[in-house]
Amino acid sequence: MVTFFAARCSFFFMFTYEFMTSDRPLTRAQLDAVNALSSHIEVSSTHALIEYQWGNFKHDPIKVLYTFFDGFLYWANWGSPELALRFPHGILPAELINGYDLDEFVTFTRHPDYDILDIHFGEMESPDEWIDYELGSLISIRDELMDGDLRSLYVVWLASQRMMGNGDEEDDEINVPPVPPAFSKLTAAQQALAELLQVPQELLAAAAQHSQATAPSTDDDVAAWVKLLPPDRCSDYLIRLAHNEPRLSRLLVKELRELNPRKASPIFPRGERVPYATLFAESRTIKARQEREERERQQEIHQQHLQDIHDHQDNYWHQVDQAVTRGSGAGYDEAVRVLIELRETASHFQKNQEFQERFSAWVQPHLRRPAFVKRLQDRAFALPER
Repeated sequence: MVTFFAARCSFFFMFTYEFMTSDRPLTRAQLDAVNALSSHIEVSSTHALIEYQWGNFKHDPIKVLYTFFDGFLYWANWGSPELALRFPHGILPAELINGYDLDEFVTFTRHPDYDILDIHFGEMESPDEWIDYELGSLISIRDELMDGDLRSLYVVWLASQRMMGNGDEEDDEINVPPVPPAFSKLTAAQQALAELLQVPQELLAAAAQHSQATAPSTDDDVAAWVKLLPPDRCSDYLIRLAHNEPRLSRLLVKELRELNPRKASPIFPRGERVPYATLFAESRTIKARQEREERERQQEIHQQHLQDIHDHQDNYWHQVDQAVTRGSGAGYDEAVRVLIELRETASHFQKNQEFQERFSAWVQPHLRRPAFVKRLQDRAFALPER
């Protein structure tokens, strides 16, 4: 969890390392090894959390991820988000991030047992408010990628282009990835990733305009394909199944697809390639429209409020009476607030004289309250002579 406090003369630093397992819980020996990594650590069979205010984690978190866990999240209250995911070796293609201009922000490294996707954005601008990011809200991105859903990678690409300030440059089309299908309906984890990487909602909306509504069907004829699997491979899968190997079904389907002469490539869906500069320009248009619509919505709400005051003036004058007779500063503030609304309503409906006459008669017995009178004078109310 992330917590920070900023004061006029001090800043409270907080940074966290969070790890999770997804495929299988930690063994007793693994639990002991993880628990020994830090005196600040909280460990369970599926989760580890390390929080620091001073000092730092003395181990390479990616090595810890590779050895014990399936997901890792680092977050500091000055920015610097890092999300890394571990995958069974070969379940994702080696060329996973090819065609994405991600600069140094993302790496995909392959190892004998596992492959690591590391999304690390360095020191981003710190958020304006308290942020509480949890790996649990992001970990399902791992399953989504293994299912061929590349929307999270496209979110990362948008974040990288924004960080590189490419809004005014036309992209080389070879480095522009296709907009994935169903981008207008991001999953909760993909939305959380966009928030973590500070991708504006209007930029997501701009990309969604160029996305197919739904992903194309990729139904697999597994019954037919399994006949193509050599006997030794069938035996190998059965042995691994008996040993409860995680994600074995996905590895099997991947191999069956590769054996199918008419295999599809759902991991690389077709889509429109839109330069980031175009998306950035469209996002500004979307933001301007949203701000205009919000102003109009607030104006409509305000108009309805004025109409309600106009239709129920006696109720509002009663509120003023109750507030001022409390004789407290808070009561005076509330009375002045409602009086301002009554005055604005009178102006809106061109009944200024009626308001002034009623106000002058009402305020006469309250002129002996100097604190209240001072508040009225500060808000330019015309007071009658005593």
